[in-house]
Amino acid sequence: MFDWNYTTFIRTYRYITSSVAAKWGQKIANRRNVKAVYVSVERDAEKMNHMHLAIASIEDTNLKKRIASAVNIRENSIGNIEPIRGKKQTLQYISKQLTRQERYIDAYHDLFINSKTRI
Repeated sequence: MFDWNYTTFIRTYRYITSSVAAKWGQKIANRRNVKAVYVSVERDAEKMNHMHLAIASIEDTNLKKRIASAVNIRENSIGNIEPIRGKKQTLQYISKQLTRQERYIDAYHDLFINSKTRI
């Protein structure tokens, strides 16, 4: 469906709720060069978590800056934007909470598509 070509994570050091993750996912997906974003929130500790992203985008050297601007966070809260080389392995890693035996209650995964993208 989409050519997932970039991955990164967001770690803000404050708890990312499912509603915040949904807002951020849609805001990132609606950026001009982005076609779709798959997000997964993973818990680190009881009151800490981070958000993984798989991004389908045209080649963009300013993607980190665009993400920070879209969700109004500092760029240093965003991990390196890495090209996805092994799509299956990378997407399995991002989605690992879906396949674990003991899933935690605050798990969140969703797909966001740019409203201007034709499927």
